[in-house]
Amino acid sequence: MKRSYGIITIDEDRCQGCVNCIMSCRTEAIRIYEGKARILTNRCIICGKCFRDCPENAITAKTHGLEDLKNYKYTVVIPSSSLYAQFPGEGVANKVLCALKVLGFDDVYEEAVGAEIASIATQEYLKGYRGPYPVISSLCPAIIRLIQIRFPNFVDQINPIELPAEIVAKELRKVKAQQLSLKEEEIGIFYLVPCPAKMVAVAKTETKEKSYINGAISISDIYGQLLAAMREVREEENLQKATGTGIGWAVKGGEIRELERQRCLRSDMENIVVDGIKNVINVLDEIENGKLRNIEFIEARACPEGCVGGALTVVDRYVARGRIRKLMMEDERKSMIEREEVVKRFKQGDYFFEKGLKPKPFASRLDPDPVKAVEKMKLRDEIHSSLPGLDCGACGAPNCRALADDVVQGRAEITDCIFKWRERVKDLAEEVMEWAQKKPHSLPKRGR
Repeated sequence: MKRSYGIITIDEDRCQGCVNCIMSCRTEAIRIYEGKARILTNRCIICGKCFRDCPENAITAKTHGLEDLKNYKYTVVIPSSSLYAQFPGEGVANKVLCALKVLGFDDVYEEAVGAEIASIATQEYLKGYRGPYPVISSLCPAIIRLIQIRFPNFVDQINPIELPAEIVAKELRKVKAQQLSLKEEEIGIFYLVPCPAKMVAVAKTETKEKSYINGAISISDIYGQLLAAMREVREEENLQKATGTGIGWAVKGGEIRELERQRCLRSDMENIVVDGIKNVINVLDEIENGKLRNIEFIEARACPEGCVGGALTVVDRYVARGRIRKLMMEDERKSMIEREEVVKRFKQGDYFFEKGLKPKPFASRLDPDPVKAVEKMKLRDEIHSSLPGLDCGACGAPNCRALADDVVQGRAEITDCIFKWRERVKDLAEEVMEWAQKKPHSLPKRGR
């Protein structure tokens, strides 16, 4: 049996009920119930860490495939720059792009071009920014969701520049429709993604009414077919347009590197690059608690080493990062992006989120009703203090506090804790023994 949670699917026939996933999830979004993993969707940030940590490969993502191309008259694929890092060799980027056309796409356009545009737009945004610091990168959808549900006070500090792939898709849809005399809906634009968070950013976008991208395809799903297609490429077209500036966004530090190079960051403030959900949470906690100050910009990535470490990639993230760095160093081409045009369109309002992000604090509260929430909080703290504090995961929750949360919200019972269960059984056994020594007064005494 397969149970779906949005784009995430858990194959309960494969799931063995181990605690690897609940212990790896940094937002406490997974529980073990009746021996199978279950996801609390209001806590899940779709980072994909559980995908990698499940030893049974029971947790997967639902993606589009090449069969979906037939639904459109003309198709374009936007590959993540992380794709280049999945293959070795010189000139690999252009060869990969040519191979994508062999697979059946009519055209290919790089996400990295959108990253170059987004970089210039971010530079302009920072020049005029007068709000509270730090400004937080909007590149990683998993980090955006983390802030919405766990750090809602920082939502307005997220950089409002749209995802590079969306910037590219918006432009492509208009241009191709005019060039080919097609309706915009007859053009299928697919995004080749390294992680499930970017799939959700397309399928359930919160920054606009509807994504300009029609579907997302996992890099890992298409890897084998792409490898075979690369062998079929005989004469290469010159398809690569992006430079190292945009390609570098695939690894941690790639975004902030250009901001520093263009001297768009203040010299009297600090800037941070942080990867991995646990590390991001620690940094945001310290900023929220006033322990970390004077930070202007944070480039935060959910995946270790950046997008090359995404759960839907294939190659080891450290090898992949090295390949991207090599591509950046080898690239000496001048960018095709005209800065003046990007600045002009930025001032006209292009490249921004079409809708403002909203905080989702109820995802971490015990009850929407503030009065009831306070009552439940007191009860939760009492239950938590009565638990052993071992955080063993045997109850199906990641730690004792999470179990206490589940108990007050009716998702669990305190006896799900094996230690509390043993205490209850012992108390019950003693009570049974006590009653066994008693008898109704109506019965005669022994010996009569």
